[in-house]
Formats: sequence, structure tokens, C-alpha cells
Amino acid sequence: MPRMATMILLSAIPGSGKSTWAKEYQRTHPNTYIVASDEVRKKVSGSIQNFDHEALVWETFLREINEHAEEDCTVIADATNLQNKYRAYYHQATPRFAKHVLVVFEIPFDICMKQNKMRPKERIVCDAGMYALQKEYESPSQDVIDLYDEYIHIGEDYIEQRIK
Repeated sequence: MPRMATMILLSAIPGSGKSTWAKEYQRTHPNTYIVASDEVRKKVSGSIQNFDHEALVWETFLREINEHAEEDCTVIADATNLQNKYRAYYHQATPRFAKHVLVVFEIPFDICMKQNKMRPKERIVCDAGMYALQKEYESPSQDVIDLYDEYIHIGEDYIEQRIK
């Protein structure tokens, strides 16, 4: 039986619930790896908030995703991926995966701001950074959605259910 690796690309601003969703998915799906840009940045530069080595961070992020492409597993790519160019790039840069899934979180900004402030101190994004990332966000285009084998949209109802 051929191996079937799945890559799930998460897309949303900080505080939207990406990492929580990824951990829950991993808990309920065996053979799931999470490659998180924050953890890669911490490994590469010593701190989640140190942005001095971004080229190496993103090179390592992609390499760690692709390391699992020949396994019978799921890899969750946990990063903001706010623009269609990044969503298209990660699809194109992971050709050895048998299946690609795009999960986009469109959570109201005020909820993301509140949840961001509830994160561990080293993971909190400053307000100016949050506003800048909100401006950078673009809804997925149909062309990008069509690249993926599956598209999942997560809205405010997910957050309401998760918070209760």
C-alpha cells in the first residue's frame, strides 16, 4: 500500500486559534506532526520574538515540513500564511505530499486581540504588530483554494464553541 502524506497549511492572524486547533487535531489523529514557525524561530534564533534570522527560519520551516513527505502521516504547517502568495508557495514547495489541505481561520479581530493577550508572555504579539498583520491578511482567492485537495474555513462559531 502506498504511503499517503498529508500537509495541512494553517492560515490566520495570531490569536485566532491555529496552534490550539493543530494540537487538538494532533491529539485525535495519530501520526501527526506540527511544524510551527514560532518553534522553528526559537530553535534558530533562541527566541520566538527574535526576527534577525528570518531567511533561515523559513528555510528550516519548509525543510521540516518536507522531511515527513514520504511517511504515512499528516504534517500541520502552523504559521500565519496571510497572503495568497504564501498559500500558493507552500502548495508548490511541497509536491511530494499526496494531499494538501488549506485551513483558513477568519475570526473577528477583537477576539484575536483578546486571545493574543491570553497567550504565554513570549508568544504575545504587540498591538502594532497585530494591526499590521490584520492589514496584511487577504481572503483566499478561488485560484488558491483550487490548488488544494481540501479547503476548511473556520469562523467565529469555532471560537465560541472552543471557549465554552
